[in-house]
Amino acid sequence: MKKSILAALILALGLDLCAKEVTDPTGRSVEVKSNNRIVTAPVVLPAMIYAVSNDDKNIVGMHPMSKKAWKSSILKKMAPGFKSADVSFIKGGFNINIEELIKLDPSVVFQIAAQKKSVKQLESLGIPVMLTLGAGKNFHEYFKDTLSTLGELTDNKERADFILNDFEGTLDMISSKTKSIPVEKKPKGLIFFNVEQLSATGKGSFAQFWLNNTGAVNVASDIKTSPRGASVSMEQVLAWNPEVIYISNFCETMPEDLYENRIEGQDWSAISAVKNKRVYKIPLGQYRWYPPSADSSLMLKWMAQKNHPNLFDYSIDKEIKKHFNHMYKYALNEKEISAILNPRSTGNFK
Repeated sequence: MKKSILAALILALGLDLCAKEVTDPTGRSVEVKSNNRIVTAPVVLPAMIYAVSNDDKNIVGMHPMSKKAWKSSILKKMAPGFKSADVSFIKGGFNINIEELIKLDPSVVFQIAAQKKSVKQLESLGIPVMLTLGAGKNFHEYFKDTLSTLGELTDNKERADFILNDFEGTLDMISSKTKSIPVEKKPKGLIFFNVEQLSATGKGSFAQFWLNNTGAVNVASDIKTSPRGASVSMEQVLAWNPEVIYISNFCETMPEDLYENRIEGQDWSAISAVKNKRVYKIPLGQYRWYPPSADSSLMLKWMAQKNHPNLFDYSIDKEIKKHFNHMYKYALNEKEISAILNPRSTGNFK
């Protein structure tokens, strides 16, 4: 009798016991009724959602660049269910085709906060929208807030904490060895989001975090850039003369293109990093290592070793194998480890 009275009261008040409030990475409280039909416009999220939830069926829509990374990464073997995720709802950049998105019947949609028009459209249709701030936010805070949201959303808080603790433990380990290095002993580093466009990453990008926390100095730190960097001149690169260069997986350029001066209109022959063969393509593991991912502790180890090979004398192959066993319960073979460290390009944003 008491149960029936309670049920009637819930019905009368319009309450939904299946709904829950989840705090998105920007601090907004969003009511969601289900987490089994997720759509993500931000490119980094599908791999992170999988890492937290261990579910490759809960994402019904993702950005085409997320799908490209999946096709070229070990995640294709780990999360075969991503094959069915739709990409047609993205109509360029991060713009959403509302008609195509509605067909996916999403339970929640992730969108970049700057895309205010599509956010208003989705909210007017009663579709729960979670916002992310993008790469301009402090990397560590971005990572922490995103994991917290995904842990809440997918009811996997302990797993989200496990990923964060793995990252922070590695960050502390790297810091303990690099904090006493004098500035003049740190290599001058530069991360290119896109080499052919000379898109260098400074303030407002994840590059600041990676270089500063792996014992290097970002030569582009004085320029304010978008998350994808800012175009600079070849003369500026020559003036910076970086001692180590990193190339993201968001462009097609490989180190050999710089070593052999293959890019028309650019001359890399006088750059220290090129002369000393210290140009590196950032790996592609469970996801691209430049943005946040459950492999971010590996990015720290890999880059710290590139910056200070004598200080970090571990085998990165063994570290990768150990990480995948520990993080995903996945046993990598030697061919897979080589593919992670020597990735194919996953192309530009279109």
